[in-house]
Amino acid sequence: MNKFTIVHLSDPQLTAATGEPQYHQQVPPMEKLQQIFDDVLAQQIRPDLIVVGGDLIQGGTGQDYAQLHAYLNAQSTRLQAPIQVILGDQDDRAAFNAGYLGQPHQPYYAYKHMYQNMDFYFLDSKWETHKEAGWLNREQLDWLNKNLHIAPRRRAFIFLHHPLDAPALRTMRYALLQNNRELLAILHGHNIGGIFTGHLHFGASYLVDNTIPVTVVGSATTYINCQNPHYHEVHDAISYNVITIQRGMASVTNHPLYLGQPVIDTITISNTGFAKHRPRLTGIRRTVNQPFL
Repeated sequence: MNKFTIVHLSDPQLTAATGEPQYHQQVPPMEKLQQIFDDVLAQQIRPDLIVVGGDLIQGGTGQDYAQLHAYLNAQSTRLQAPIQVILGDQDDRAAFNAGYLGQPHQPYYAYKHMYQNMDFYFLDSKWETHKEAGWLNREQLDWLNKNLHIAPRRRAFIFLHHPLDAPALRTMRYALLQNNRELLAILHGHNIGGIFTGHLHFGASYLVDNTIPVTVVGSATTYINCQNPHYHEVHDAISYNVITIQRGMASVTNHPLYLGQPVIDTITISNTGFAKHRPRLTGIRRTVNQPFL
């Protein structure tokens, strides 16, 4: 198999036309996003795929998402690579559906793309409005389960916004995917090459289910120091990852473009554990309806 290159960035957190940036950033989020695309071109990375991993716009309207769609199409043409997006906790699903997709009634945005002899799955881990944690609903898990069984020999790579639980992230459980076990039960035994996430605003890498590598990309807009589990410090930053896949194996390199030393904001966290009230999932069904595309 030929080398396959993916540029993975997350959390651009663009400012809506009528809004303000979430943090007191010295460089506007759109300029930071443009710096990443400019660097990809300047470094001659020549990606086969670009993934923008959620938290696309803060408080965006349908018009904001329509403008983002046009902007990303222009960057895709410029970089000669398709750009795929997924939703994060801060995205507005209804506005995204109407403005970006033109399909206003989708309950979630999960889809699959095939490249060479690999399958790439893009999952929608946005939970409910105003919930930072992630959740994969039952219908989406059924859809993933069905598609993995359709092509059991093809190497599969998973993209979603929220990271899975790990010992090093124990104090971040309030922000992670809440139904890890259900997802891992589906992935277990399949030909999974890696899981790629964002959301934390710092990089991390670890194994789940003893064999599946998880890589968390740093943010396109800020770096958040979470060493103190109850008091996080926010810095201006720009970062993205390059994923290189060859012979079914993925290697990841980090491309930091900027890290500001001043603390531009702080975040206070009270409860660091999993959410107390989570939906209940029973066994995964084997037959499902067609996926939402």
